[in-house]
Amino acid sequence: MSSLCCRPRSPPVKTPLEDDDLLSEILLRLPPQPSSLPRASLVCKRWRILASDRGFFRRFRIHHRRKPPILGIFDQFFPLFLPTLEATNRVQPGRFSVQGGADGRRFRPLGCRHGLVQSYYAST
Repeated sequence: MSSLCCRPRSPPVKTPLEDDDLLSEILLRLPPQPSSLPRASLVCKRWRILASDRGFFRRFRIHHRRKPPILGIFDQFFPLFLPTLEATNRVQPGRFSVQGGADGRRFRPLGCRHGLVQSYYAST
């Protein structure tokens, strides 16, 4: 005669969002917009810990390295940053300010590659 108390219990089944590995794979596939990870980190403490992990952020950058978003452009003749994204993802122009000196010289953008901007300090 078998009783219920003698049967081995099976481990509780995790739902997909309780499994950290699966959740990190889901978060990894968020679009590479500037607001994606901050918004996901606001869901709960566990999501914030996952989204702010250095290893996860490195994997996120590697996963999206082929199509990073274009944050904006620099005007070649007047050193001004013009954001290209919609309001929720827009980077404020002041974040990429290239102010000139008191001597009348200004930074002039030459080009960009791999997320870096090359400029020179030119006299006007």
